[in-house]
Amino acid sequence: MARFGVFIELASPESVEMAGWAGWDHCVIDCEHAPIDNAFLPAMLRAARIPAYVRVPNSTPESIQGALDNGANGVIVPRLRSAEEARRVVEAARFFPQGKRGVNHMVRAARYSLEPIEEYLKNAGEHTRVIVQIETAEALECVEDIAATPGLDELFIGPYDLSQALAIPGQVLDEKLLRAGRRILDAAHANGLAVSVFVNNDDAARAWLALGADTLHYSADTYLLAQALRQTRERLRSL
Repeated sequence: MARFGVFIELASPESVEMAGWAGWDHCVIDCEHAPIDNAFLPAMLRAARIPAYVRVPNSTPESIQGALDNGANGVIVPRLRSAEEARRVVEAARFFPQGKRGVNHMVRAARYSLEPIEEYLKNAGEHTRVIVQIETAEALECVEDIAATPGLDELFIGPYDLSQALAIPGQVLDEKLLRAGRRILDAAHANGLAVSVFVNNDDAARAWLALGADTLHYSADTYLLAQALRQTRERLRSL
């Protein structure tokens, strides 16, 4: 059964908390495009009643480790370009023996040292999700190699940036993009990885579910709030 998450663009613990109360399976705190940094991220993660993944701004070890040390359930790394970069992402996100993530037992992820270090390392290895976005032409060209990277859990299709890479900007249901999506799905599933996709309407959701996507990240708190505000205003004017 598919899982459904929502992006969080507002620098607001309340948005994260509401997503949990509303019954979403998970949320994605967007530190790539939204104005969310370390001044807001810890409080937002504390407010999570559901798994909370962080889309980090880039693939640097500092970005990845910072999100995980703050207690994120996993990271989503944007703009991946190669299998070698995927390998470096795993190295930054996982402890030995799969990676070289720095160990600090006093951070929130380890309950500020109250979780025994052996349990902390074991739980991080078992429960941290490492996800990379396939949205560049370079990543699509070598997606089979990326999907074969040990330590990855999931490939995330970013259809808007991928549409740009395919020279059809914004045409996220174009057959050219869906063919690329099938290639990504096949590569991921052949290697035991899940596939998630960002969608912003029900037509896109139906299309990707039909193709076999495992998870949909459906829109964002900002979009859903803006649409609800406008629709409510228009409904009131029609009374």
